[in-house]
Amino acid sequence: MAGVAGTLVGAQRESLSALTEAVVQREETPAWLLEAARSGDGDAFAGLIRHYQAPVYNLVLRMVRRPATAEDVAQDVFIRLWRHLGEIEAAALLPGWLRRVAVNSVIDHWRKEEARERRMKIFREHPVARYAVRPSSRMESQEVLDTVQAAIDALSPKLRSVLLLRTQEEMTYEEVADVLGMSVHAVRSRLFRARQELHKALTHQKAPEYLARMYQASRENLKPHG
Repeated sequence: MAGVAGTLVGAQRESLSALTEAVVQREETPAWLLEAARSGDGDAFAGLIRHYQAPVYNLVLRMVRRPATAEDVAQDVFIRLWRHLGEIEAAALLPGWLRRVAVNSVIDHWRKEEARERRMKIFREHPVARYAVRPSSRMESQEVLDTVQAAIDALSPKLRSVLLLRTQEEMTYEEVADVLGMSVHAVRSRLFRARQELHKALTHQKAPEYLARMYQASRENLKPHG
């Protein structure tokens, strides 16, 4: 009899443990966290931050390239999330909403930086430059890469954002348009202008001829029609 009772108690504990685990898992879903956070639950909002912090921070970091700056911008993104929780109808919309706000926060940061003279402290090879540099000359191309990055940094925020989202984040024209809230035609037009500005800058700075030719070709291929 004692053995049967022990078995029942053990089964009850296992059942209770499974139920507790299910409740915890339910509470950690974005949908539950969003609903609870809307009601003013600070712990639930902290759960949302834990859930989305890494993708938001990594996106921002790829664009600003400085960890301290990325942390500040990401923090601003979640402050905006807290203020606009009531406007987000479903958890499925959160990733897209956060991505749009993150990109716009980066653009705001760039616009503030434009008022200050700044120098690049850390260079990380950019995809645009990576494809431009011939493999055989990669070891001797640091100066070229620095020149390309400086030219990218000199672009206006609206042109730089389109270029980075298209080349670095590898977004489609439609995705870039959605993130920046503009038409696909406008995205193509801005990308054309961005590459046109890069071509001018690289030519003026006497970048290697093959690099300038690459941007010239990109400019012609992306020339808007109509």
